[in-house]
Formats: sequence, C-alpha cells, structure tokens
Amino acid sequence: MKIDRYKQNNLSSESQFGFTPMCFTGQRQHRVLIPLVLAAFFANLAFADTPSPTAQSQIAARETDPNTSEKKFENEQPRTHAAAKKLLRRVIFGLASGPAFESKVRERVWSTGREVVGVGTYEQSGNQTGQFHLQMTMHDGDGKHTLQQISDGRLAWTRTEIADQVSLKRVDVSRLDEWSSGTMPADQLPLRLRVGGWIEMLESIDREHFLHVDSATMQGQSVWVITAVMSKEQRERLMQSSNRSQWPALYPVKVRIAISKTGSDETGFGKFLPVRFEFWSLPEANTADAKSEPNAVNTNAISKARLITLIELYAIRQITAPPIARFRFENRDAEVNFINETTRYMKQFGIDVASKPDANAMW
Repeated sequence: MKIDRYKQNNLSSESQFGFTPMCFTGQRQHRVLIPLVLAAFFANLAFADTPSPTAQSQIAARETDPNTSEKKFENEQPRTHAAAKKLLRRVIFGLASGPAFESKVRERVWSTGREVVGVGTYEQSGNQTGQFHLQMTMHDGDGKHTLQQISDGRLAWTRTEIADQVSLKRVDVSRLDEWSSGTMPADQLPLRLRVGGWIEMLESIDREHFLHVDSATMQGQSVWVITAVMSKEQRERLMQSSNRSQWPALYPVKVRIAISKTGSDETGFGKFLPVRFEFWSLPEANTADAKSEPNAVNTNAISKARLITLIELYAIRQITAPPIARFRFENRDAEVNFINETTRYMKQFGIDVASKPDANAMW
C-alpha cells in the first residue's frame, strides 16, 4: 500500500521520530543519544562490553601519523566554541538548502569484543524541500537489521527491523510549520526541515556539547574537524536524572565530525558536507577508585574516551533532484501500527500543544 495521502486534521502523536534523544533508563537501554548511532539500535548492545581495543580514530591520528599529518594552516590552535558553532550552522544550512546529492554510507560499531559493519545509502533533494531517504543494513550473529528513514517534506517515516521485529514511526513535519507562531529567526531553519537525517543529528550535537574546530588532512582530503564534548555537568545531570550508577557503555560523550573543505577532486562538489562522524564513550571504570565511587564521573575520562561508532559518507555526488515519489514511504507492513510522534516534536520546538487540539487526534 502506498502512503501518499495527507490529511490536515486528526493527527496522532507519541514520543519522538526514530531518533531517541536521551535513553538512559532501563526501559530504553537498547538505544543511544545521538541519532543514527545504530550500535545499540541494531546490534542490541546498548550497555555492552568494551569495543575492540584495536579501533582507532583516523582523525585523531593526524597529529602523530606523518602520512596523515596536515600541512600547517593559518591557525594551528583549535578555534573557539563560537567559530565551531558558526561552521556547524553553515553545514546544517547547506544540507537543508543546498543542491540534491547522493552518497554511500558505511558504519562500524565496536562492542562485545567484536566489530559490526553496516552499509547503506543516503539521498536528498535539498533546496529546502525536506525530502531525503536514508537506508542502512547491518548483519550480526542475530541476523540482518535494517533502518529506513524517509521524508517527502510532509510526512517523515522511520522503519526499523531488528531480529524480524518491525517498528514504524511518523512525524507530520509540514504541520510543524503551520503550528509554529511567528517568523523563524534568521539563524533557524523551518521546523519541517529539522526532523530526521543528518540535520537533526547535527543540531542535537550543537545543543548538547561544547565545540571547537581545527583543520586536518584525512586520507589526503583537507577537512575541518569539529570536536563536540559533553560537559561534566551535563553528564552528571543525566546520571542523576536516570538514577544510574554507571555511564552506559554506548552512550557517547564526545563526537568528532570531519567536514570537507574542498569537495570532490573531480567535480569540486561536496564542500561543507560532513564526511565522517566518530562517536566516543567513556572508558570502562576498572580502576580501584572508580569501583569505590561508582557515581563519580572522571573529569579526565574524556581524554581517554574510546571509539564506539564510526559513520562515513563516501562516493558523494551531485544529482538532479529526484521526483517526489522517490521520497514517499511504501508501507509493506500493513499489520504493523505506526506511532505518530508529532507532539513530541511540537514540545521540543516550543509549540503550545494544548492550543492545537487536532494535533492529538487519531487517523
């Protein structure tokens, strides 16, 4: 059944669209903070063992490996939080307003002493249409697990299949703009463009981390590297609010984002696009002090963080904007009831849900 109908009334809602925000509690221990970090989502490993100690950061290695060391740029010192935020906003607006493109996606997850690899594709129309399609497949000892996120600019869907269990979620993104009050600030995108995909992930990183940016060379490509670190205070608040004694093994405290400076050597396309995401978690608390103080958050732990998930975008190329039909969700799971999570986003974006009675209606 093709879902291409759209009704302006009688919308349903629940919690949030496919990207779990802060899943610290036991009921949601199989998910993680950062959208698209599929380690827990696919491998069912949210509080699993330490990843492979051989996992290394290619971005981090730039300072010690002469083969990847950068030629010195104008400013050798990491630039400020404000500069990093400005660059990140440039990337976010570029994704939303830039031209159509497609890329391949590869993800590697390290947990329970093994590496799990996922592959997929990403495609978008850009030009503020809000149309995108991300699909990812992972294989582990329990079989094949898939994620599909797709939006035609009106309805954004997430379909996950984990060990043959299918879940469907939806956000009525076009209604978010209708229900928002006033004109959006110049530094904010329309709400319908801020749900799902790389944009939501980057905005989440922007909100919840302290940022800095420097320059590097990665596999011969000049990049900016934004390092986003969750503050000690933020970590402690999360620990206290969730009544946890240990930091979840696959809950990242640091993210590194490599952003292309020059784009493709052949075409020049891809400048300001993210090409690599690294997600780092705290090292295991295996010292005597950590065992004696399970609630303590080691202030030096960030510098010893371990790589848990790596996402790479490659074979990026500009394309002609596909027809809208390419981004309409094709539902092959008629027996699965979807969860409408529009209200969750209304609350997140500060929309008064009580004044929109039709937002909670079912259809």
